[in-house]
Amino acid sequence: MCKNLKINLDLIVMDYDRTIASEDLGFKISDEVKEFLIKITQKKILATGRLFEDIPDKDVVKIFDSLVVENGTILITERGNRKEVLVGSEWLDTKKDLVKTLQEEGIKFKEGTVIIFGDRRDAALLESIIIDRGLQNEIFIDFNKDGYMILPAGWNKGRGAKIAAINLGGGRLMAIGDEINDMPLFEIADIRVAVGNAVPELKKMADIICQEDNGKGVIEVLKNLGVN
Repeated sequence: MCKNLKINLDLIVMDYDRTIASEDLGFKISDEVKEFLIKITQKKILATGRLFEDIPDKDVVKIFDSLVVENGTILITERGNRKEVLVGSEWLDTKKDLVKTLQEEGIKFKEGTVIIFGDRRDAALLESIIIDRGLQNEIFIDFNKDGYMILPAGWNKGRGAKIAAINLGGGRLMAIGDEINDMPLFEIADIRVAVGNAVPELKKMADIICQEDNGKGVIEVLKNLGVN
């Protein structure tokens, strides 16, 4: 990586788990990473598949200007005090019916305001249920390391983060991530960064691959590119 290369950048969108938050710390953000991110003058967006209430480190509302949770479908602003569901209301009826079906089939899952989480080992059964009910055009299944997320078709982290970025004034955007569901973030970004522990698929899309993992990788790349 080139060091001390100053770049023009207006916004930075970052994933949470295994990007700024380390599994070794119980998926919290280290004090070093917090202190560094708080000092950055560019607008910051957090994009995560998690429910807002399930984010382990509550300091995210102090660090980030906007949070995009439930894999791009909900926007959180005003330091956690304003919640906006970005998807249409018709999805909630589809979701209600799907939840009932999953319960009848005995599939374990967790329900958010918009999305449904489940164990990746049940993905094949889930896909067959969706096909049987003719929901292929209404539902998108996104995968992460351990599980799957059921979303309304057309929604992902990138779509939600783009809305957040526009609300913050837009401009040149850097995306930083580690997992497959961060690919849509890379698709909307001007600069794409994969932390050292990122999956190979994401590294192939990256403009920059950090040597360090997790939050240390985030500090590494932002320092080397002169972000402040």
